Amino acid sequence: MGGSSSRTLDTVPRVDVPKLMGAWFVIATMPTPFEKGAHNAIETYTMGKGAHCVDVAFEYNKNAFDGKITSIPQRGSNWVSDNPAGWKVSPFWPLKMPYLVIDQSPEPLDDDNSWFVVGYPSRSYCWVMARRPEMDEKTYDGIASRLVETHGYPPGLPSMVKIPQAWARDKATKLGWKKKH
Repeated sequence: MGGSSSRTLDTVPRVDVPKLMGAWFVIATMPTPFEKGAHNAIETYTMGKGAHCVDVAFEYNKNAFDGKITSIPQRGSNWVSDNPAGWKVSPFWPLKMPYLVIDQSPEPLDDDNSWFVVGYPSRSYCWVMARRPEMDEKTYDGIASRLVETHGYPPGLPSMVKIPQAWARDKATKLGWKKKH
């Protein structure tokens, strides 16, 4: 079953978009060429202009914790086929990529322990996101298993990489975290 891109990628029934707003750490990814070598990757979601629009500020250090900071602003809009669990994200014009939420934690998305997974119809890309910069192995292993068994990603997830994260709690910062390096 794994690796099949001919079947539809099933999404969660609904994403509570207002609770999605804020900072998310990229825990693991099947990266696009732009994300290779990312450290301390984080996406911050804010409501965009217009109904169902979400702006995404993606930022990471390139190739090392103290590497050059790379920022890729993106705009999410136009729900994919009226699916309340996905929209199209544009990192640059005219490219618009499907952004489909295919798994999420049982906790509400604004909970400090929440996580979600974004899939891509061809199964070439995937992003595991969390409110914290770390995820316990049991949770991650469950997500990885569902990616293969439920969503048809390739067995063993050969191109999946965990993103190195080095953060410390800091109640004084806007995100509640500060970089260690």
